[in-house]
Amino acid sequence: MKVALPELFRAELEGRLPGFVRAEWYAGTADVAHAARGADVLVIGFIDAAEIRYAIEAAENARWVATHAAGVDHYPIDLLAQRNVVMTNGAGINAPPIAEFAVLCLLSAAKTFPLFVRSSDRKEWPTQRPPAQELDGSHALVLGYGEIGRGIAERLRPFGVEVTAVRRQASEEPGVIGPHAWRERLAEFDWVLVAAALTEQTRHLLGAAEFAAMRETAWLFNVSRGGLVDHVALADALAAKQLRGAYLDVTEPEPLPAEHPLWQMPNVVITGHSAGRSPRSHQRYATMLLDNLERYARGEPLTNVVDYTAGY
Repeated sequence: MKVALPELFRAELEGRLPGFVRAEWYAGTADVAHAARGADVLVIGFIDAAEIRYAIEAAENARWVATHAAGVDHYPIDLLAQRNVVMTNGAGINAPPIAEFAVLCLLSAAKTFPLFVRSSDRKEWPTQRPPAQELDGSHALVLGYGEIGRGIAERLRPFGVEVTAVRRQASEEPGVIGPHAWRERLAEFDWVLVAAALTEQTRHLLGAAEFAAMRETAWLFNVSRGGLVDHVALADALAAKQLRGAYLDVTEPEPLPAEHPLWQMPNVVITGHSAGRSPRSHQRYATMLLDNLERYARGEPLTNVVDYTAGY
């Protein structure tokens, strides 16, 4: 079985690949077409949409395309579906660091930590300290209850945060509601955390109406995809003091243009798609891929198969 593999994962995979795998490594767009030609499996090592499409178009014989990305909104799903190609993603491999990052952001917002960082940079002892919030007894809404959303909730509850999570289908699990029950409850929450997948149905999930319904003391956190939040409406809502502030690890577009008003707001922290950083993410993906290669060879169902209809 010929498998086209990116150099990105060579350190984690070389020496661990099953004997039935004939590995063809590629470093970038210059050699991916050669590696993908005649491959049964294509493992994607790109994040740019144009490079991804180029690699997939070159892999004409591949029946399975694997990616380490969790979100696949930038993949040519139409082409993959047309070719009847199975696609698997890396959902879950970045969940631990992203969940930890979300908790960091929430604590930072509660304690107005950026103010002290800025005063420290200026070598100024703060004489006016804004009120701080406690997590204990506060209420959080987590939009999206996959691996990341669940990881966020599990880490917030020990702080005494009451978590309400939203998933595509309602659940018997306590505190988990369906996709149509959260908007009318927005005024209940101190923290609104976005961890959903970006699809045609979820684009601008949060806009002017949602921000108007939030508490004036509420904070927004987005660690998923920038397109889930209407950034123009967010800037307007913050200027109107409809919510207290926002932490944005992702934006639309990326990078956010320097002239965008969100950069000028002291109650906005933009972290440049950094939440998922961890050396262990590649290790988790290698383990997942190796397991799926064995499953593929035995004709068994793969894990983390993307639902083209749902978009994730």
